[in-house]
Amino acid sequence: MMDISSETPGGLRVIALAGRPISPWLRLAHVTSVRPEDATHQAYLRTIDDFELVFQFEGSSWIWSGPDGGSVDLCSGEVAFLPPRFLHAWGHEPGRHIAVHFDLHARPGLGPESHLRYTDKAVTRRSLGHMPRFALGKAANEPHAPSLVVPLVTKVRAPRVWHERLQPLVELWSRRSVHSVSASLRACEVVGWALRTIAEDHAAVGRNLVGPNDPISEIVRALDGRGSARQAKRPSIDELARRAGMGLTAFRAAFLRTMGRGPRQYLEERRIERAAQALVETDHKIVKIASAEGYDDPYHFSRVFQRVMGVSPRGYRAKARGR
Repeated sequence: MMDISSETPGGLRVIALAGRPISPWLRLAHVTSVRPEDATHQAYLRTIDDFELVFQFEGSSWIWSGPDGGSVDLCSGEVAFLPPRFLHAWGHEPGRHIAVHFDLHARPGLGPESHLRYTDKAVTRRSLGHMPRFALGKAANEPHAPSLVVPLVTKVRAPRVWHERLQPLVELWSRRSVHSVSASLRACEVVGWALRTIAEDHAAVGRNLVGPNDPISEIVRALDGRGSARQAKRPSIDELARRAGMGLTAFRAAFLRTMGRGPRQYLEERRIERAAQALVETDHKIVKIASAEGYDDPYHFSRVFQRVMGVSPRGYRAKARGR
């Protein structure tokens, strides 16, 4: 079990997980389409008994935060994170989204139809002045363990990649095969990737985590604005440290604190994310896409891609195109 409590007036809430190993468990994954005539101007408060990720890929929605007394918009290319027992309401606007319900500690006995609890109180859209955030991972018996900070809503940097990573979970649920060995492994991989990516994307855009003049924040913004490796020579870690005005050891430590990943791993994952988008959006040969991201050896590129994305470049493209 877990407990949720408020720590700061700025919206940060601690989700204390049980002191046992994380074991992600997929409960439900589906696509919801809202037509203009089905849009609602009010929504009923509710809680859920599990975690939920919602990726908005068309149109928009809004989410009411019960503890804060206001709503946050969820626009196309953004993802929402809702923890268990968090009082909220879901406002339907025209659009489409993927919703994924899961546990971080497996509870097979909780059915997909029994995790929602509605109240009879309705609310209407009212914008908040801040973004609610959750600190995930501080167990009661581990008060000094590092937390993963996840906002209620995050604008993601690679929305096409998000769609392609979540869609297989929807397919698994539609076939009612979510609890096979293969499905369980896929769910663990995707849920872990999603939570980590949300935390990193949130840190990268600097939403209340780092100041606009923070050297690590400036480095990340510069890296994310470079586009592909065709446009500029890939910087070394030593060069990035010099740009930040820091020694190499201090730079690595500061980068890890801010982004949750070391600079080398972060650069590698960003290159693979760009390559994944190119695989979906272009017909370029894999060797050309690998070269564009600085991988002269296509076999090395394939091994790195498989490790980061969980599937080969060829398999990723084929699945994205329904082949």
